[in-house]
Amino acid sequence: MSREQSAIIKGVAILLMMIHHLPKIPGLMDAENPIMGLLQSLSHPIQYFLIVSGYGLYCAFMQGRLSLGYLLKRSARLYLSFWLVLLILVFGIGTWLYPGRFSTQPAIVIANLVGWRWDYCQFTWFLLPYVLMTFCSRTVFWAIDRLGNWISLGIGLFLYLIATWLISRYYVAFLSSHLVLYHCVLVIQTLFALTIGAVMARVTLSGHKLTLKSLQGRNWLIFGLILAAFMVRSQIRFSVVPFFAAIIVWLALHADSSALLNRVLAPLGKKSMMMWFLHGYLAVYMFSDYIIHLRYPILIYLVWVALSYVLASMLLPISNKIARILRLY
Repeated sequence: MSREQSAIIKGVAILLMMIHHLPKIPGLMDAENPIMGLLQSLSHPIQYFLIVSGYGLYCAFMQGRLSLGYLLKRSARLYLSFWLVLLILVFGIGTWLYPGRFSTQPAIVIANLVGWRWDYCQFTWFLLPYVLMTFCSRTVFWAIDRLGNWISLGIGLFLYLIATWLISRYYVAFLSSHLVLYHCVLVIQTLFALTIGAVMARVTLSGHKLTLKSLQGRNWLIFGLILAAFMVRSQIRFSVVPFFAAIIVWLALHADSSALLNRVLAPLGKKSMMMWFLHGYLAVYMFSDYIIHLRYPILIYLVWVALSYVLASMLLPISNKIARILRLY
């Protein structure tokens, strides 16, 4: 998986994430709407990010770069982008436009800054588990190299099913009020997709090809297979989501570069993390009273994506410049 391919996959993931969150825009439509319900059931963007991260982190591991210092700098850059969004949209514009909406109690501020809580925006709930997962990655990769691909995938699947069951069964009654356990369960749930990405990298680095020659470069056929996979997924009441995401990622690896991929999806992917932090605040808190007047969900979605991309393009260079000053690269 090249850097360009990973950017394209992350571009798809951020578009799916915003589809998944579209019904959360106040006043847009009921989440029970069958069309939005279908789109939400098909959109599990976190898994795409995890698989791509697993691939990249395993490559860094095999190159001897996955040190504690590397992971600390990587996490610091992620938090720096997140804090920049909070500084501008919550503690700046947010407190000015909507006084009292965002708590300034020190304990709540600190908890939201580290991702322990997500009072300011529910869409950022995954930040801390994602960071903790990256710190677990070295141990996971060490285990994969000793256990082999299939045993590692089997253990990852077992842990995923247990964690998913715990969240579905006990979140409201127990986990939502015991955040230490909840974050631990979330980290465990991420390990299966991380393992899938690592195994894909392991296969590639061992000299084997992940792709099929018969599919290589046939973009329309690949697109059709991806649509078919989504349709099959929509008919399955229960499925292991990382498996489905892995199939989509695997199919996407066969696509040849095109104007759509290089000029649209790749730039979105390169700014996907900043867009992830931004999009919830923009639609749910900052501009919900205005964006709803566009009326049509598709139009609202396109404007939302465009606005998130433009602001991400403005803020990401600032975040990167600060990171260079702090020597986080």
